[in-house]
Amino acid sequence: MVKVQKPDIVTVVEPRISGAKADKFIRFSGFDFSYRVEATGFSSGIWVLWKPTVRFDVLAVSSQFVHGWVFDVFEKKTVAMTFVYASPNSSKRAALWNYLRALDPGRNIG
Repeated sequence: MVKVQKPDIVTVVEPRISGAKADKFIRFSGFDFSYRVEATGFSSGIWVLWKPTVRFDVLAVSSQFVHGWVFDVFEKKTVAMTFVYASPNSSKRAALWNYLRALDPGRNIG
């Protein structure tokens, strides 16, 4: 998909690798910048990868989400973006919804 669509920013959730292996994957991914929430064992983990055509400023992080501003350097536009890994554990998911609601001052989230 990345080769065909050529996105400027992507997320990888539940990557199942970390440390040096993750560094190597990211280095050869074609993306120049990254932010990682490391996995716990083989579950969770969120990576945000982006190219120099955008800037990603991280505003809030948990084990289930990365939230920030994405600025398009060509269009000169900024949007808020949240990348989510929803835990299969229902109590952790409930906490996630509380965090997401707090991030949305306009209450666009259910």
